[in-house]
This record gives sequence, structure tokens and C-alpha cells, in this order.
Amino acid sequence: MTYATMTTEIYGEVLHTCVACGAEKIGFWREKDYLYTDSASRKAFRIYRCACCGTGFLNQPPHRQWLQAIYQYSGQALTQAITLDEVMGREAAFPNCIVDAKRMALQADQLNKSGNHRALDIGSGFGFYTRALRLLGYRTVSINPGQYENRVFQDLNGDEPLPIMFEQYQPEQAFGVVVMSQVLEHILEPDRTIAKVADLLESGGVLACAVPNYASFLVKLLGTKENACLWVPEHVNYFTEKGLKSLLERHGLRVLKTEQVTRIQYNALSRRLGLTGSLAKLADTLVKYAQIPFAALMDTLGLGIYLNVYAVKQ
Repeated sequence: MTYATMTTEIYGEVLHTCVACGAEKIGFWREKDYLYTDSASRKAFRIYRCACCGTGFLNQPPHRQWLQAIYQYSGQALTQAITLDEVMGREAAFPNCIVDAKRMALQADQLNKSGNHRALDIGSGFGFYTRALRLLGYRTVSINPGQYENRVFQDLNGDEPLPIMFEQYQPEQAFGVVVMSQVLEHILEPDRTIAKVADLLESGGVLACAVPNYASFLVKLLGTKENACLWVPEHVNYFTEKGLKSLLERHGLRVLKTEQVTRIQYNALSRRLGLTGSLAKLADTLVKYAQIPFAALMDTLGLGIYLNVYAVKQ
């Protein structure tokens, strides 16, 4: 099963300003192809970069119809259904989503001065962020269009998220916390999205946002061969810390804290080298422990793989 059919491959409009800071000083950076299946034709996308804040973005991006055809299945590159046991098995082998969800939910709760204990989880994925927020006493609303992820969410949390895009959501009440983890890079109009988030937040409420870092050492090292950030065409925006801060502050959200997070899958090296057996185990152990001081250095230098930003509504 593929994410989108040939009939949905419609490109959007040409962009003339930066999606983050709104500057007009944008220019072509590089071109990147994508290929869903061996039988599909290659499609090239042009990546532009802002000279003012360093943010990148696809120009022309996929049309909204095309992206919705992709996201109806998953935002996590799933092409078939997955079980909760399989997801938890992945987390046991490489702690990732559970760790991030606990950290971000706790940090957002500590910064939330609104007195409002309602939380909105946009792009709720497998449901770990919703669960972490509920454990802190929040009443939650979750939104996610991916049917494969939503089945896992239900098994994990006992209910289902709203199976819609954020643009379709019509809120009835304000929130003290809004979480957007690995979501903003997928959205065609981030400016409009952040404006809506700001309207949803209570005064003193917090947006906890996580995105891939366009300024990461991986992007600098691998260029368009990097896929954590430059995952075309699912990711249409590639944020820098400066660009993301500009986007949030233009809508009355003051950035209180920024974190950089570098975490490399333990089998990244053995898989790339095609190792098996004891050699693979040795390489995996090496990556597991050697990355600790390396990751700390990259994060300190602003070259981490992911950005976590916490911003309060004035």
C-alpha cells in the first residue's frame, strides 16, 4: 500500500516569502527526489532557504489534497497497520517517544501559569503525549488523521483521537497546554496554524513544540541524503531555532525555553554497513554509548537533530 496515488500528485503554489519569519529574501537551496515504491516514478521537489532566519521549505510544496492522501494512513511512514505490542517493542529496544512525551508534558505543565488544565495534542500519533498529559491530571483533546496510528492510540489510551486535520478542528473551549510534536514541519501554512494555536491558548498557557532541526549536523553532513528533517514530501518545512522563534513570537507567543535533542538509533551504523550477528551487536553497543558525549556536544553547539521549544501566550 502506498500513501498517495498518481491522481493526487498535485503541486501547490509557488511561495515568495519565508514560511517562518515572512522575509522575502529566499532562494533555491537544493533539489530532492522521492520514491514511494519501486514501481512509482521519481518526483523532484525544490527546497528554498531563507537568508534571514535560515529556515527551509519546499517550493512548490504538495497540494493540500495530496498531503491529506498521505496522512490518512500515517505521519510515521507506516504503509500497513501496526499493533501496540509492536510499538512498545520498538520503544523497549530504542526508548524514544515515551521519553520525549514524558519530558515535554512535564516541562509544559511546569511552565503553564494559566490555571487551565485542558490540553490539546495536535498530531497525537500513537498516543504517548496524550497519556503523559493525562498522568499529570490534564483533560485532553487529541487530533490525528492517521488511521494506523489511531488504532494504536485507542489500545493505549482507551479512546480515539478526532480523525481530522487541525485545520478542520473547531474548538469549544480554551486550553492551558497545546502540544505539537513533529507536526509543524508537515503543515502547509504554519503561520496560519500558529495563529490558530495562539487563539486556542489561555493567557499564560504554553505551546510545547518539537520539530527536526534544519541546522543539525546531519543535514550539514548528509545534505539531501538526510531524511530525519528532509523527509520529502511529508515534511514541507525545515525549521531553524531562529526561524521557529520568529514564527511563534509574531503571534504573541514568548519563547521561554529551547532544548536540542540528539538521539541516534542504536542500529543505525550496523544497518548502514549491512552488518549481522555479533558484529552488528558490537556496532549497536558502540553507537548506544558513544553517542552520549557526542549528542551532548552537538546539542550544546546548536547542531542537535531535534528542536523542542516552549512558548507562553502573553
